[in-house]
Amino acid sequence: MEEGKVRATGPDKELFVSAFKASPIGIALEDLEGRPLFANPALCSMLGFSEEEMRSKHCVEFSPPEDAKKDWALFEQLLAGSIDHYQLEKRFFRRDGSVIWGRLSISLLESGTSRLVVAMVEDLGEKKTAQDELPQPQAKDEKLGGRLIQAHEEERARIVRELHRYIDSLTVLAIDLDHYGQNPPESVAEARQQFGEARQQVTDVISDIRALWQKLHSSELEHLGLKAAAASFCKDFSYRQKVKIDFHCEGIPKGLPIEIALCLYRVLQEALQNATKHSSSRKFDVSLRGESNEIRLNVRDWGIGFDPEAVKKHGVGLARMQEHLKLVDGKLLIESQAKQGATIHARVPLKT
Repeated sequence: MEEGKVRATGPDKELFVSAFKASPIGIALEDLEGRPLFANPALCSMLGFSEEEMRSKHCVEFSPPEDAKKDWALFEQLLAGSIDHYQLEKRFFRRDGSVIWGRLSISLLESGTSRLVVAMVEDLGEKKTAQDELPQPQAKDEKLGGRLIQAHEEERARIVRELHRYIDSLTVLAIDLDHYGQNPPESVAEARQQFGEARQQVTDVISDIRALWQKLHSSELEHLGLKAAAASFCKDFSYRQKVKIDFHCEGIPKGLPIEIALCLYRVLQEALQNATKHSSSRKFDVSLRGESNEIRLNVRDWGIGFDPEAVKKHGVGLARMQEHLKLVDGKLLIESQAKQGATIHARVPLKT
């Protein structure tokens, strides 16, 4: 197959095209000279160019010279094999002459003899403006605010990396399937093996995307309620993290306000992710209970424990839980002792 060309056909092409078109992140496939071969609708909309206009330009033409120089220097390192990916924030020219800030993520995609460059661009224009307009925080809140902002940025970067990885996987699959189409297997057994491997790749990507989607938005929470969504999350989290979670739920009222359900769901996510990362425990208890005047969420681990007061001052995860609970007048309580684990208690009042 000619280098820099992707010619998936039939279902392969549909899979390839749909993945790129559906992405909310701006994506382009470039050749090794930095010229776009393909640009998805999100990127075209972001910059105001049609896909045909994008293909007529070189990547350095989309940014001011000083930004383009930094980008191209990293691009050359990528081609030389010194790095396998890079990320930077830079300015981009729009078709109307205006300038926006974007976070560019670049990686080299190789499959057999084919080599392509995958470029993903996240629009930072609104975020930059919002940050410029924010008043300076009070001194006592400055460190916490800074940690929360940093945590949010790290989370956004992680999501972009994961999306990038999924797009890479689907692109490699499309190239491989195209190769199989041009060079059919010599035996039925070999064909079945290749088909099975391709099917497994698709299944794995779908599973990963579903897990990411669940972190961002739970359709079960919206349609089935807090009990079903929390149970589903614990089950999926247990499977993906290879931990044991005992989930108990009772007394959750029907018609629970969505803001309360969403708050407790986010606290549950944060609590389990924090405990898995820091506690060294492989077993957890999750309890959701509805009382006459409040909803209680408890997340218990049997890990190494920690000093609650010290973590309150420096723990970003606990700060995020508190931020969620503030929106619904909830409270966060922590119990922990060294080598005896920890319990996160979240309490949200029910307004009558």
